[in-house]
Amino acid sequence: MQFHVTQDEIKTKTNYGSLDISPNDEKGFRPFQLMVASLAGCSASVYRKILAKQKVEFDEMTIDADVERTGDDVNKIEKVTLIFKVKGQNLNEKKLQKSLEIASKNCSMVQSVTGSIEVIEKVEIEEA
Repeated sequence: MQFHVTQDEIKTKTNYGSLDISPNDEKGFRPFQLMVASLAGCSASVYRKILAKQKVEFDEMTIDADVERTGDDVNKIEKVTLIFKVKGQNLNEKKLQKSLEIASKNCSMVQSVTGSIEVIEKVEIEEA
């Protein structure tokens, strides 16, 4: 990847278009948003594959992300909580949570931040 840096933003081209990064919400994605999106996206991809192998069917899945930052000058991410809301019929919460734990252990993004960012992943079931 190559990044083009200007005074206000950083851009890179991907197969899906331009990715604009900026500390200003009006000019692009903020770096912490991309970090959280990487964690959620990776976990969801691995989780979805595990559920498919287990033949667990669901109607919809959403992820709520809560981010805690230090609030100091660096303002680093300390903790990310990802709540996977799985909607469907006859879902087993224990099985879904166990599968999510396996997904977390196999998600390269979560494993990349282990030891520096606390990542908590939980499942909530919503009946369809």
